[in-house]
This record gives sequence, structure tokens and C-alpha cells, in this order.
Amino acid sequence: MAVLGTALTVLLAALLGLIVLVLVLPLRIELVLRKEAGLAFSAALRPLGGFGPRIRLSGSRKPHAAAQKPGRKRRYEPRRIVPAAGRLAAAILRRIRIRALVLDAKFGSGDPAETGQLYGMLAPLVYGTVPARRLQVAVQPVFDRAVLSGRAELDVTVVPAALIRPAVRFGWDAFGPVR
Repeated sequence: MAVLGTALTVLLAALLGLIVLVLVLPLRIELVLRKEAGLAFSAALRPLGGFGPRIRLSGSRKPHAAAQKPGRKRRYEPRRIVPAAGRLAAAILRRIRIRALVLDAKFGSGDPAETGQLYGMLAPLVYGTVPARRLQVAVQPVFDRAVLSGRAELDVTVVPAALIRPAVRFGWDAFGPVR
């Protein structure tokens, strides 16, 4: 009996250690969006600082119908949720490290004037960024026809444990007691 208790304790300690490692080490998120004839999207996670197994997040799953209990309905107040969501987005963006951003696109609206105006709005993004290995932006206007094609890749790293405090604050601010 004592051996079984010791083995169970060791197993629980190892499981707790693995959970702590997953929360403390950076999580690498890779997103790729392609538009040629159709739209293609792929995503993958790499836990344990990018050294863990690559977990593909592609394909669509059917959403489960949410079972609602009859009677009490929860009321959401946009006046509380919207500012809390803004603070959550800002807190998450402060904790994300961009490893690579690649944008390679061709676009055209069919009207040369509109295409030129849009290209002028994108010019600070294209030419205002310092050429770097981590950030590559190539946008090509097509003035004679309407077209949108290209590829966008984003590779970011985030420490999951760093997101716990902003998530708890969002929950409290948005859904907690009214002050």
C-alpha cells in the first residue's frame, strides 16, 4: 500500500511539474494565411519554448450547441465588457514577442485611382519599416484589374503564465460585481 501511495505521489508531482513547465516556458504560435484562388489558413502551436511537438490547429470542427438552463439568463453589459476587452488586448499585446512577420501580396481594385490611393496609404508600412529578417513586407499594386492574392505569415511567442493575470482582470472587470 505504501508503494502505491508513493508511486501516486511521484506521478502527481511529475504531472504538476509538467503543467508548471508548460505555463512558464514560452508558447510559439505560427499562423499562415494564403489567398490565391481560395482562402487557406493554417496554424500550429509549439509548447515548451518551441522545442516541444508541433501541434497543428487546422480543419474545422462543428460547434457544439450550448445547453442553456431554463429560467435565469445572464445579462452582459457592453459598457463594462468593451473597455475591459480593450485593456485585455493591450495587456496581451505587451506580452507577445513577434518572431517573424512576412507579408507578400498583390492587390488591385479595378480602378487605378483607388488602387493608387490604397497603395499610398500602405506606403508607410512598406517603406517606413527598416528591412529586417523578422519583418518582411512586399506589397505590389495591380492597376489594370481587380485582384487580391498573396501570403501572410506570423510567428509569435508568448508565455502562457503571463496571460493569467490579464485574463483574471478582464473577467473581474467585465463580469464581476458592479461597483
